[in-house]
Amino acid sequence: MNERLQRLTTAAAPHGPRLALISLYDIENNAVRLLAAILRRAGHQVIEVYFKDWISNHLEPASETELANLMGVLRRQRVQLALFSLRASAYHNIARILTDRIHDELGIPVLWGGMHPTLKPRQCLQDADLVLVGEGELAAAELADNLRAGKGISDVRNLGLTVGGEARINELRPLITDLDSLPFRDYTSREQKYLIQGRRCVQGDPMYRDPIFQILASRGCIYRCAYCYNSTFKKQIYPGQRWYRTRSVDSVLREIQEARQRWRIRRVRFDDEVFNFQKSWFKEFCERYPKEIGLPFEVFVEPKLVTDERIRAMAGAGLDGIYMGIQASERVTDQLYDRHVRDDRIRHIPEIFKRHGVRPHYQLIFDDPVATEHDKRALFELICSFPAPFDLYLFSLTVFPGSELNHKLMKEGVITEYDIEGLNTRTFYQHRVNLQYPRPVEDTFWISLIQLLSKDFVPRALVRPLTRSRFLRRHPWPLIQLAHATNMLKTGAIAGRMVLEGEMTTTMIRRWLHFNRIITT
Repeated sequence: MNERLQRLTTAAAPHGPRLALISLYDIENNAVRLLAAILRRAGHQVIEVYFKDWISNHLEPASETELANLMGVLRRQRVQLALFSLRASAYHNIARILTDRIHDELGIPVLWGGMHPTLKPRQCLQDADLVLVGEGELAAAELADNLRAGKGISDVRNLGLTVGGEARINELRPLITDLDSLPFRDYTSREQKYLIQGRRCVQGDPMYRDPIFQILASRGCIYRCAYCYNSTFKKQIYPGQRWYRTRSVDSVLREIQEARQRWRIRRVRFDDEVFNFQKSWFKEFCERYPKEIGLPFEVFVEPKLVTDERIRAMAGAGLDGIYMGIQASERVTDQLYDRHVRDDRIRHIPEIFKRHGVRPHYQLIFDDPVATEHDKRALFELICSFPAPFDLYLFSLTVFPGSELNHKLMKEGVITEYDIEGLNTRTFYQHRVNLQYPRPVEDTFWISLIQLLSKDFVPRALVRPLTRSRFLRRHPWPLIQLAHATNMLKTGAIAGRMVLEGEMTTTMIRRWLHFNRIITT
């Protein structure tokens, strides 16, 4: 145990050490707000710092002003332990920079938790004093309790630390099975929250009063898609345990109601990996939600779970938007991503959405290393068969360390370690597809064409003949300009509708008012 930890564990404080939870590039961070609520419920002194946000699909490096503002907040609040939330491995380097700065200027220990420390705990201990592996809420609470009580911390489950120069990762506690036992996320406590962005250091929760209330009704996922961290967690971190868990309908509705008592909410977005279709839960939700909440809502679904009966029931309860991953052509999703859904099934689903007045948002993954010309054309033809209106969310493939996709592509020699998130930081500027990114000409050609399909004002009869143009296939610049122009037109229309419906916020303006980096919609 190093000197910083020694000072922390021997410091006498009747209320325990002052803690700072720091979210990197993620102002929506559910984990930080939930952990803050758990620690405050136990009487601990906690501040939350939301350090920077992503701006129009781009993560800007921290400026000296932002670094100085962070140090100023931690110093004024007399923080004794800083806890970083790393949701992605690409954040490793910025976390290292911030950790070194905290060590040098404040001399206090730093803990890292989240997806990346869970996947690479020993690597993280080269920079952090402590790491939390897996579900960290109860472990962080036990750590804080032990520090307040003057007890040792080296045996806290889920904790990783360096002992005698060697990294030691303690055993994991079981997964939390009763999600209702957890408090609701804390959006209040204004004096203990900060947003650091650019030259500004603003007190208060950056998501407080947001008209779109985002909520999770479950944890984990029932599927094992090769590209997703869920497959790694289920197979490697928590084998044999029930990874997918749900909250009760009563708990979910009470959290929404509590938020509505504090500010005006105009819609609800369920950010679960897959919305809960368990029969009894689903029936109760569809009966109670319109009576007790009565707001339009959106969900994420998987094609295999979509039926006319389910969409009809949800539309009757207030569903007006749905996000569904298609990802790629049938061959690529089957062989590369372990998502076994036939194109014939997917072709029927858009008609179900249209029949019940639900606007679909389809998610696609590009920049994979195995798709052929045939695969790209097949995906275009599939999307071309969908009835308007719909939106497209185009993502650039991210290979998470330790994922099934990571192992598969490395074994086949298709990628190197530099293509895996962490050493690779493409997430910082190409999480969502932007046509300015330097990719193979053939990929740019097909991405531009597919982007045009989500524009109601662009006739399909115009787009389809373009697929046969040899000139555009070799020189797609005119297509890029056309796709960019239509993206701007559609984004402007969406922004206008959001203004009229009271859903436009300063956060949305800050994120998206960068037309040189506009993404598809």
